[in-house]
Amino acid sequence: MHHAPALVGTLGSGGKFLDRPLTAHEVAQLQQLLRVDATNYLYSACVSIGDAAQAIDRALFTWATVKLYYSSFYLLRSLLALSGRALLYEGTKPRTLTCRAGEVPTPISAKGTHQAVIAYFAKAFPRSPLLSQDIGTDPPFQWLMRRREEANYNIGRFVDPQCPAHFTDIVRLGVRRSTSEYVADSTYLYTFDPAHAILALPIEALKQTVSHPALDIAANSGADTRTFFRGLFADRSGPLSGVLHLLNV
Repeated sequence: MHHAPALVGTLGSGGKFLDRPLTAHEVAQLQQLLRVDATNYLYSACVSIGDAAQAIDRALFTWATVKLYYSSFYLLRSLLALSGRALLYEGTKPRTLTCRAGEVPTPISAKGTHQAVIAYFAKAFPRSPLLSQDIGTDPPFQWLMRRREEANYNIGRFVDPQCPAHFTDIVRLGVRRSTSEYVADSTYLYTFDPAHAILALPIEALKQTVSHPALDIAANSGADTRTFFRGLFADRSGPLSGVLHLLNV
């Protein structure tokens, strides 16, 4: 469940979709729900990245590609929610809403939720470091989407165990060393490099999400979650300590 959009869907006249400006009281409610949504999106992103890292080690490159794309999608939603921004649907029509008194839902031109999230993030944060360079000739998250579409739609038979070009250097270095270097990178050396971006860009988005001042990091650090993540972010040599340290687990 997306908590903030669900509330907005009931704030209009007759319990319908919001059709008037937000009140200060509603802003307080929405901010609380957006923080809940943000931690939920972050959790889904973490599971996707950890699952993808294990898949790479097992030469399951097709689903690793898909999961890394989805992790970025969840992280963009989390960053939007942490900044007080919600993506909503009035029926099938996408709307954006900034959580401030007097704001109203605004149409956004995009085909589908994924394009809407990417477009909303680019509009809200045009100077984000995550958008500071293209990957090849594509904006970074469009590049990730292209890799996902190739994996899902452009082939009838999965390439596995053949290694696609965008995983070659990661496999050569190994997931352990790659994730460690991506977590430690503060210069965006790997983030927009086509040989690394499939994993480096989601990890950079993860770094920016977990460092956001509005994030309730404790919401994703309960005992059960810590145990689960320690098993998820691991390979045959043991825990992937760089990622686990980043997640404070």
